[in-house]
Amino acid sequence: MSAQGNSTGAAENGDAELPLQYTQDGRLPKPTKLSLVVKDAVRRWYLEAEREADRGDVKAQALLGQMLTEGYGCEADPVRGRELSEKARRRGYRMQGVYCEI
Repeated sequence: MSAQGNSTGAAENGDAELPLQYTQDGRLPKPTKLSLVVKDAVRRWYLEAEREADRGDVKAQALLGQMLTEGYGCEADPVRGRELSEKARRRGYRMQGVYCEI
């Protein structure tokens, strides 16, 4: 590949920075690699779980704990993940076998 080919900008070759910017009708303004769309969706799922867990939703706390433990949609933080999972368990949420295949 030529030097000119190496200088292709991210927007030109379908590599976009996260978070992706969507139009008002929920579409992407230009073609984007599927892997980036999926990565952005997982990131948004993590943020939603975090927001709901902060509001006290016990199921979201369990989910967020697992996401943090695995690094799914975020940087892995097994200590915080276990803390949230334990908090959900103490509140009565039994998650045995739940979210174990994320």
